[in-house]
Amino acid sequence: MEPHGILARLGSFATEIDCDRLAAPIVHKAKALLLYGLAVGVASLRAPQPAQAARAIDRDSSDGGGSATRLIDRRRLDPASAAFCNSALMHARVQDDAHPCGHLGVVVIPVALACAERYGAAGRDVLAALVAGYETALRIGRDHAADLSRRGFRTTPAYGVFAAAACAARVRKVDAKTCAHALSLATNAAGGLREWSEAGTGEGPFQVALAARNGLLAVDLAATGVEGAQTALTGRAGFFRAYGSESGDYARRVCDALGEDFELEKITYKPYPICQFLTGVVHGTVELSRRANGRSARAIAVHMNPFEAEFVGIPYAGPFSSFAQTLMSAPFCAALAWARQAVTFDGLHDFADDAVLALVEKTAVVSDASRARYASRIAVTLDDGGTMEWEENEGADAYRLTWERACGMNAQLCAEVGVSERNTRALAAGVDAIDRAPDVRALIGAWSACAEEAQRA
Repeated sequence: MEPHGILARLGSFATEIDCDRLAAPIVHKAKALLLYGLAVGVASLRAPQPAQAARAIDRDSSDGGGSATRLIDRRRLDPASAAFCNSALMHARVQDDAHPCGHLGVVVIPVALACAERYGAAGRDVLAALVAGYETALRIGRDHAADLSRRGFRTTPAYGVFAAAACAARVRKVDAKTCAHALSLATNAAGGLREWSEAGTGEGPFQVALAARNGLLAVDLAATGVEGAQTALTGRAGFFRAYGSESGDYARRVCDALGEDFELEKITYKPYPICQFLTGVVHGTVELSRRANGRSARAIAVHMNPFEAEFVGIPYAGPFSSFAQTLMSAPFCAALAWARQAVTFDGLHDFADDAVLALVEKTAVVSDASRARYASRIAVTLDDGGTMEWEENEGADAYRLTWERACGMNAQLCAEVGVSERNTRALAAGVDAIDRAPDVRALIGAWSACAEEAQRA
């Protein structure tokens, strides 16, 4: 197809997708993504960014008589403000769903819920909107993300604004032409830089929150008749070239088998609140530490694909003063995994553990062209001269998100913050029944019951 027809094709796909016509595995995946994102939100309540987002919004917000719920305090706001705050909440501990194009659930889930409340959407339309948002953004990014990242941009806010626009367009039931213009307008709001990860600052959650808000605004503008260039992705001064390279072939596969094959099936989850590149690193180092049975490590070598090993923040070895640094640092995460045989949200905030810091100095990140993406290898030399190795052979597929895994992570995350089994199960049941629900009120009520327990704990 002509590259300049991409936005029209995506607009038609996003607005015409119907839950009844989706294959059962895609419906199950959408439910798994929804449950996992909501559970991460429950576990993120004590991070600082959700309250900061609320204070910023409340400076100029109305008296709370809006149509959408801010999850941290159940205050009613306009949809854009609610989505902004809820997006910051869901990304605060970075344990989101994961794909090479980013962590899109932290954008599409808040947008879907806020729009569903505003427009009284049925649960089946919420699921369809989630699929529309995820798939639109993933297809725009799947051949572009690596080059965008190399230039210092973050994938999640850059592609998340497209996810938000497609999701909102589907909930609002605008026509395909309006959606295509909204996606075009969204190119002007794509952005977000990676510098925070080494600087140690906390703006990451607000980058995705802006993507959520701006995607909604793009649909609002398009719905009033504002038109966007239909070459906004592919033109000489379009998004692909501006955020990539002049020679990149980014448009070729965007619409291949659109509506038949789903990129969202590849989305994974994070067992730990860290960068997705480090999931295997932590898993392998924990396993080796257990096998060492108390023997000390003299040196830890973390072999990673060069794209990952050289990624901003991954080789950073200190000094550490913030979660933004530790969650990205392969030396810190490996050291923590060896010392404690666990990597937790609290552990990643402990910047003064002498045992961990001593191991950081003994840990090297090796850029290894023989390793595929998401296929790290850990080599440990022990103080007694022995050596141990572990390697990830399944790659990202080892952490593919399923309904069963989403339920398991829901239980784990809710238990971590003191939520009862009864309310944890009720949240899962609410998500499981969403395609039969007349609206999202029961689901938001189930989440709120979990949040109230967590906030009392």
